[in-house]
Parts: sequence; structure tokens; C-alpha cells
Amino acid sequence: MSNLFIQVNESNVPQGHPAFEYNLKQCFPDHDFDSGPPAGWLEFERVPEPKLGVYEKFDDTKGSENCDAFETHNGLTYELVDGKIKDTWHVIPMTDEEKTKKQEQAKADYGGPESWTFNEETCEWDPPIAYPSDGKPYVWNDSTSSWDLVEGE
Repeated sequence: MSNLFIQVNESNVPQGHPAFEYNLKQCFPDHDFDSGPPAGWLEFERVPEPKLGVYEKFDDTKGSENCDAFETHNGLTYELVDGKIKDTWHVIPMTDEEKTKKQEQAKADYGGPESWTFNEETCEWDPPIAYPSDGKPYVWNDSTSSWDLVEGE
């Protein structure tokens, strides 16, 4: 993977988006990249987008200038950490109103067995008996309230 760099102002505040080292070398053909990036540039480190908890969301008040690639959220800023600019993901808890709306939608969308119950902590439907842990495939049988082994699998 190619190194990334980002242009910064005199206060090391990122300007624009990261550039690949290959592209930067075309802009600065006489610069010795073994000695570091050109003046006004810092190394950039990508940080993978985090997996959100069931009642978490990205903070849409942060990073609108960086998030043109994300259709559903903002929540990403570029920040100076240990001499590098890094992706910084801003995750916040949902409000009580947002949690309730999410739960109501999960309940409205449910089309599974009648015997299962809604779990507010996970925002999912739980069977009355836990799925067997023997590694074999099962299907829920609501008429017997049990897991039936899937034959031929």
C-alpha cells in the first residue's frame, strides 16, 4: 500500500484530502521523500470506519468537509496525532427518541415467529430457547417451540 500525505497550513491544520505518495512525487520530483514529506505536508494515516454499537451513530456535526464519500453520515475529521494526521471518527450515543424510533421500526419490520420476544438491549428478536451451539444447522419450529435439525446439510 502506498503512503499517504496531506497538505497542512502553518498550524498543521489539514487542508483538503490525502494524496498518495506517488502523486506527490510527481508534484515534487526533486524532493527526497526518504527524508520526509515536502514542507507543508504531513504523513496521513487511514483509520478504518468503526462498527457502530446498536444504539450509536456518527456525529453529523463533525466532519462535513471530509465526508463527501459517505452518503449516510458525517462524523469523520482529520486530526494531528503523534506527528501524523489521522482519520478521527466521532461516534455518539443515540438520543432516547432515536432509540425508540429504531425499536419501533424493528418491531414494525418483524415477520418472524410469534413466540420470539423483542430484546430492547440488542434491538433484535430472541427465540425462547437459545440456538444450539453444536455447530449444526437448525431452523426454528414455532409449533413445537424447538430448533429442528436441518437434514442433509
